[in-house]
Amino acid sequence: MKVIDNKEPTEQQVFDYLATHPDFLERHPKLFSHMSISHQVDGSVSLVERQVKVLREKNREMQGKLIEMLDAAQTNEDLLVKCIRLILCLIDCQSLQQLTNTLQDLLKREFVLDDVSINLAGRWPRSDNVRVYSDIHRLFTDLEVHFPDNEPVCGRLDNKTRELLFSSGPKTGSVALLPLGKQGQFGLLALYSNDQTRFSPDMGDLFLQLISSVTSQMLLRFKDF
Repeated sequence: MKVIDNKEPTEQQVFDYLATHPDFLERHPKLFSHMSISHQVDGSVSLVERQVKVLREKNREMQGKLIEMLDAAQTNEDLLVKCIRLILCLIDCQSLQQLTNTLQDLLKREFVLDDVSINLAGRWPRSDNVRVYSDIHRLFTDLEVHFPDNEPVCGRLDNKTRELLFSSGPKTGSVALLPLGKQGQFGLLALYSNDQTRFSPDMGDLFLQLISSVTSQMLLRFKDF
């Protein structure tokens, strides 16, 4: 005797089958007469409209992502233009004083920063807006920061960093610490913004690395070896 299994398929099994056979209803149009579809579900009146609604939502999501990508591309283009302008101005500098003045002025104005701190190690010609250290590694230790990969360090401004690097005494904000020279052998360039979200540990640092590298190269012209 043949045993017939009358166990009905689960909703998940029906869903899985229809998902793998999207043309099933098209091949079996008579099935519509046995189906109950509410005309008030999410304001839709048919399966076609519900499908169109899903497609429209996906389209809006894709458009949103595209807009985000275009905005990011525009932001990167603007940053690149500012970096090029900074490089061209630094190339024309004829002294350390002119170089550091230009660096501070352009970084504050072009990149909308609230303060810039230039800290150099070793022997350098006199410059009014530069802190010179005989042992830069002591500063790094006090700041609890090192540059093993020669990459900038970003994060919230803390009391110790404020006291050591910024004479203007900002109370809150974020800071980017850029090594000058390999692993900071020439010193450290600190960029401060009173916006606490401006510099974060997970942000991209391509343009910060570019500023760090260019400044390091320009400083070589005036290093008193």
